[in-house]
Amino acid sequence: MEAELFLQYETFRSDVYKLLAECYYPPDKALSGKLVDLVEKLGQVCPPARKAINGADQHVLKAENLEDLKVEFARLFVGPYNVPAPPYGSVYMEPGRRIMGNSTLDVVKRYRRAGLDMAEDFKDAPDHVTAELEFLHFLTVKEIEAASQGDVNRLVDSLLSRQAFLEDHLGAWVSEFTSAVNENAENAFYKYLARATEIFIKDDIESISSTLPVWQSDATEFSATELFHGQP
Repeated sequence: MEAELFLQYETFRSDVYKLLAECYYPPDKALSGKLVDLVEKLGQVCPPARKAINGADQHVLKAENLEDLKVEFARLFVGPYNVPAPPYGSVYMEPGRRIMGNSTLDVVKRYRRAGLDMAEDFKDAPDHVTAELEFLHFLTVKEIEAASQGDVNRLVDSLLSRQAFLEDHLGAWVSEFTSAVNENAENAFYKYLARATEIFIKDDIESISSTLPVWQSDATEFSATELFHGQP
């Protein structure tokens, strides 16, 4: 793959992470536009995920004034009592399905290692699905910046960070989260969204795993253009 095409491809992936994160915030009037953008970007990098989310915009538009979707969002992810599909990694990774366990502390360490801390206006747990998706967006942006500057070693470091976070965190619990959504959602929108998220996450793990060994091989001897030329 030529460097320019690689940058375009990864920019689409970065955008998908950002848009997916925004879709897990409380629904608002901008959601339909975000879905249109998400479907377009997924079509460029992960057609199976695009297929999974097709039709989701219809369920948004049918929810008059988004009230139906807001109620469903609160019921599935917020509570106040039973939460059928908790959007927190620790629930699926910790014994007893508890929040704020060791896995959450590891998430915070990785954020800080990357130079990030939780925003003051973000009132949820650090391992909320939106936060983890936003972090993967950030790592992909850093990878793009490194590639644009021809810094292959920094590019590889960013890819390794993304791969490790996917395998140790979001990629480790997204399937169970998707199952919880599918079993409990009454509005099909969140079933579409969760399934598309799962497919995209698994696709990204496979994509990194298949290309990273080539990029790591004698990376310092190549320019960015040489490294990416001919890669899938």
